Amino acid sequence: MDNIVDNQWDGEEKKGFKNKNTLKVILLTLLIGVLLGLIIFGAKLFLPSSNDINAGVSPRLLSTKDSIVYKDSSGFAKEWMWNFGDGNISFSKAGKHRFIKAGNYMVQLKINAKYLDTFYVTVKDTALIVPLTDSIAMIEAPKVGMQFENLTFRAIGKGATQYRWKFGESNFIDSKEKFVQYFYKEPGTYTVLLYTDNSEYPIRHKINILPSFKLAEDSLVNVEDVYAKYGLDFKAHLQKIANGEKFNEHYYYLIKKYLCGNEKAVVKINGQKVNDFNSYCLGLQFESKLTIQAVKLSPNEEQNCIKMIEVKQSK
Repeated sequence: MDNIVDNQWDGEEKKGFKNKNTLKVILLTLLIGVLLGLIIFGAKLFLPSSNDINAGVSPRLLSTKDSIVYKDSSGFAKEWMWNFGDGNISFSKAGKHRFIKAGNYMVQLKINAKYLDTFYVTVKDTALIVPLTDSIAMIEAPKVGMQFENLTFRAIGKGATQYRWKFGESNFIDSKEKFVQYFYKEPGTYTVLLYTDNSEYPIRHKINILPSFKLAEDSLVNVEDVYAKYGLDFKAHLQKIANGEKFNEHYYYLIKKYLCGNEKAVVKINGQKVNDFNSYCLGLQFESKLTIQAVKLSPNEEQNCIKMIEVKQSK
């Protein structure tokens, strides 16, 4: 009986010893794997690659009368070979190179006969290279205009050669010239679009078109009724100024919509006294309990601006 127990004990002890040895082998294998990984990783840190090249070529856009400047500052470099793509080679660390013919060139730098970097250069025939900031197209145009008024639109910028204008009253191209004159048939706020051959997206310009008093020749609208309607609108805003409401809002509304910006338009009060429009409105805001009874508007010869306002008022 004792022998059986001893044999079982010896068997368990040998099994435990075997398991411990297996665990040691596994741990040792893992340790060796980690050390090898660290060694490989460390070697990569100290071994250079093409991504570690610190070199440059400028400018990338030039004429046949100019030269590029090339330079390498890579710390691990001992040998250089610059291939300019035009049949010329340099073994210098830095220098200058001039392309005789216009074209697109691929400049390659090989360091230590192993590591490679590439630069692309465009050479033009002309010595005049338009800077990018000058080649951006812009619109030179007014921000406010009158209905039926001939407005001037100019495309500014040296890089474009083709132009397409959309003035917002239709979805069609309205002009293909660099310099354009255009009039709007209807009042409103419009977004002008200018497309060019050197821009990806159109250039935008907002313009506010105010109503004109000039009626179309074929219009059947009674002129007197139209001006009577304008007179009621004018009267309403004068009354708000007299009531002490927001002066600038109502004053500049009348100036822009009816007077074409003329603050010296004539105002005739009750058929007797006269003021310029600016002085009249400044005085009007200090009157108390004043009622604007009626307003009559007289346009200029072109019928695009009001030249005189006749006001009937009372306290």
